Amino acid sequence: MFKWFIALSLLTAPMFGGESPLLKRLEKAKLGDFIVFEANKTITLLVIRSLSSQSVVLEEISAPSSKIKPGSWTSWVQSKAPGHTSWSMIEIDLINQRILECYSFNRNTWVPQSPQDSFLATLFHLSLVPVDPKERRKVGPAPQEGEADRRKTWNPPLIVDGKKVDHSTFDAYDATWPQDSSELSGKSLCLYFDREAKSPLPSWIQIDTGQITASVRAIDSGHRLPSSSHRSIPRRIPEFVGSPMKTKNGLRLSIKSPKYYKEFELFAIDVTTQEKQIHLISHSLGEGQGELLNLDINTEDLQQTLLPDHKYTWLLVPQGFSSSYSEMQKPFLWK
Repeated sequence: MFKWFIALSLLTAPMFGGESPLLKRLEKAKLGDFIVFEANKTITLLVIRSLSSQSVVLEEISAPSSKIKPGSWTSWVQSKAPGHTSWSMIEIDLINQRILECYSFNRNTWVPQSPQDSFLATLFHLSLVPVDPKERRKVGPAPQEGEADRRKTWNPPLIVDGKKVDHSTFDAYDATWPQDSSELSGKSLCLYFDREAKSPLPSWIQIDTGQITASVRAIDSGHRLPSSSHRSIPRRIPEFVGSPMKTKNGLRLSIKSPKYYKEFELFAIDVTTQEKQIHLISHSLGEGQGELLNLDINTEDLQQTLLPDHKYTWLLVPQGFSSSYSEMQKPFLWK
C-alpha cells in the first residue's frame, strides 16, 4: 500500500509549464497537516513532518480498517498506532522530483529506491490535465437523448476533523499511467483537490481499471497532528568505497552517499603520534552513477598540509549533519 498512496498522492509533474496542484498547496501547508485514506479495506494516515522549499518529509502509517476503532487520530498515533501493519517515513526532493529517502520503522531499515525503479521513475513524469467542468462526473442518471443535462456536478465528501464540510467544491484532474507492465499500466486516474485547499493532498482518487472503477478516498483530514514516537527520518551515513586512487592531478576518494547530503567537509587525521592532529582538506566534488560521488584533492594541497612519512586516516562530515560522519579505518602513509 505504501507505494500506491505515495505515488497517487504525490503527482508533481508540471502542467502548462507551471507547478502542479500539489506543489502550490504545499506552499501553504503546515507541519502536522494530515489526511487519512481508505482503500482495499486499509486505512493509511499521511502526515507532513518536515517541509521546505526543497523537500518534504511524510510520515505514513497503515492498518487494516477492521483493526482501527473510531476516535482521535492524535490518540491513536501517540499510542503507537495499535493494529498498524506499516509505519514509514519518506523524503521527497521537490526541486528534482525524486525520492531522497525511505525508512521503514517496522523493518528498522532503509528501503532502497533505485533510479532504475520504473514505477517511481514514471511517477514524476505524469502530466495532470484539468477536467472540463462540462465533462465532470454528474449526480443522478443521465438525461434521455435530446434532453438538456441539468444534473449537478459530483463532488466527493470533504471531511475535516471528523466532520463533513457542507457545500465543498473540488477541482478535478485527469492523468494516464503509461504502459509499463505495472499494476497501474495504462490506467486512467482522476484526482480531486478541494478548492479551498483545506488539505494539500487530493481528497479522492478514482482509478479506471477498464472493468471496474476503484477509488482511494479520504475519510478524514486535519491540522497540528502531534509528533509520534518517531521524531524524524533516520539518516544514513556516507561510506568510503574502495581505496584512494592516484589521479593526474592528485588523489581521488570515492564515496557512496544519499542525495540529501549536498556538501562535505573532508579531514585528514594524523595517527602517527598519540596526540592526533586533524587537518581540513580542500577538495572538489563530482557525481558518479546513482549515489556514488568522487572527492578530488590536488597534490599541492596535500603537500602543503600533510607531513612526509606520517600515517593518516580520512574523516568525512556532511555539512549540516555532523552526527553522520564517516571515517576510513585503514590508514595510509603519506610520502
